[in-house]
Amino acid sequence: MTFQSRDRLASHADFLISPVAPRSSLGQRVRFTFHLWRQRTAMRRQLAQMDARSLRDAGISTAAAAYESGKPFWKKVGTLR
Repeated sequence: MTFQSRDRLASHADFLISPVAPRSSLGQRVRFTFHLWRQRTAMRRQLAQMDARSLRDAGISTAAAAYESGKPFWKKVGTLR
């Protein structure tokens, strides 16, 4: 399990429907969506600014970094290997 998949599971856990917890309101879901989009935008900007050595140290190919940093903010983060 990569760091991204653990982070994705933790962030979506707040919005899972369970018999005990009430369903999230529309406002909460909109705020969560905007927060998620801002995280993706920041991550892709940082990824685009990384040099080849930093990418190699992180185990990310330059092609995967270029592809991921070119995606729009509303698309899910793919694998970076």
